Amino acid sequence: MLHNNIDMRKWKEEQILYFRKYMKNFQKGSKEYAVLQRGIEELEKSL
Repeated sequence: MLHNNIDMRKWKEEQILYFRKYMKNFQKGSKEYAVLQRGIEELEKSL
């Protein structure tokens, strides 16, 4: 079970990095930027 939690944490951290890079394609304040920001915040809360 512990192994599964470590894998999930790593996956979440990788997704956060990926989404942060992807956010650079959008202007701050845009709808897409806001959606990505909320998603990142949710992932960070679950770490």
